[in-house]
Amino acid sequence: MPHTLLSLNYDVLSNILTLISTRDAAQLALASRAAYVLAFPRFISDVSLGGIFYKPGDSAVSQLKSFCNFVLAPAPRWHGAPSARLNGLRSLEVMRDAVRVRKDGVRVVDSSAVALLSSVLEKAHDLQQLTLWGSDALFAAFPDFGLGSSPSIHTLVLGGDIAPLPALARAFPHIRNLEFVAGGGSCVPEWAFDAPDSKPEALGPWRKNLERLDAGFPIIPLSVPVRRVDLRNPIVADEDSIWCAHTFLAQTRPVVLSAAVSVPSSPEHLGALLHATAPGIKFLELTGDRCEGLREAFDWMMHDVSQGLQHISNLSLHGVSLTVTRATVSPFAPKYQSDNYTPSAPSDKPMDLAALALAVAQSAPSLRFVALDLSAVKGASSAERAWFRVHEPSLEVARKVEKISEEEGRAIVAEMKAFNRYD
Repeated sequence: MPHTLLSLNYDVLSNILTLISTRDAAQLALASRAAYVLAFPRFISDVSLGGIFYKPGDSAVSQLKSFCNFVLAPAPRWHGAPSARLNGLRSLEVMRDAVRVRKDGVRVVDSSAVALLSSVLEKAHDLQQLTLWGSDALFAAFPDFGLGSSPSIHTLVLGGDIAPLPALARAFPHIRNLEFVAGGGSCVPEWAFDAPDSKPEALGPWRKNLERLDAGFPIIPLSVPVRRVDLRNPIVADEDSIWCAHTFLAQTRPVVLSAAVSVPSSPEHLGALLHATAPGIKFLELTGDRCEGLREAFDWMMHDVSQGLQHISNLSLHGVSLTVTRATVSPFAPKYQSDNYTPSAPSDKPMDLAALALAVAQSAPSLRFVALDLSAVKGASSAERAWFRVHEPSLEVARKVEKISEEEGRAIVAEMKAFNRYD
């Protein structure tokens, strides 16, 4: 019997399929029924419908309807179970134009397309990640969108105009990760600054299930505990921004927080911001935004961060990672400065990172680990990056820090990012 590609062990074939493109997998599926069954999961696992720009006519909507009808139809007997087509779907992205048709010269949402998409979300029992662009319009066209969605959907990514949180929580109650598209792709909705819903059931199971939030801005109505919160956009040093961030963090009570703040920022502002997370926060990843140089970055960590941590009385922080970003040259990107800030004179002396780590460690007695990275600013090198283990003081020895390897430091960071409320 001649040996062919399909004669190989299934595990070997699966590894080979991961190395070829989706288009090549689709071509392989046309070779025979056996090749189709083998290659089908490769090109159906990650699907994107529509595009960034509107396509001629209604081709994007036709694409969505054709896809939905195809996966909802029973698979042929030689392919496997009737649901074999849907069982291969792992990630689905729906762009804005995928549900819009031209009517009287205007793009409007096709409610029948939204209803068909909702049926797919209900029956795709292996779908893990769903990305929706312009979700607000989906619920407006079809209010029952997403109801009964598969409990396998654990990651919801949102871009464009975003539907209100209660509607999203009702449609997708089982999600653990909620993400808003980075780079300005998600529009800040007006409801993001509203007061939290007074009804405790408004966000439903999210109160128990939501594990991580990745957003560019504070979402005040999200009044549920979240284990890990990532705030990408820098929090500027003004009262309104601090209040919004403080209110949001007081409601989500993260165990792990990644955030950026403008540099310089007063210790009082940092203390007020982080006080909302105490005593639950265990690991803090804080980025100083747009530092002018190495000395400014060092002073921000030594002065603003260290003293800011001292303003929090009941802090139980186990680890902190401090980084900085380089200053931009755009005249349209203002820098916020505290009234008493005086720029430091440039210095050619190397930064004493051990002394800096000790100062940070002494500002929070519960700290066991400190990571410092100043390498991104002008005039710095990879030498301005270090990881330290903090040793508790004893009767004979004062508190001290011990420099550790990059490999060990990164391993500790990964471990601390996985902290939960019981660590």
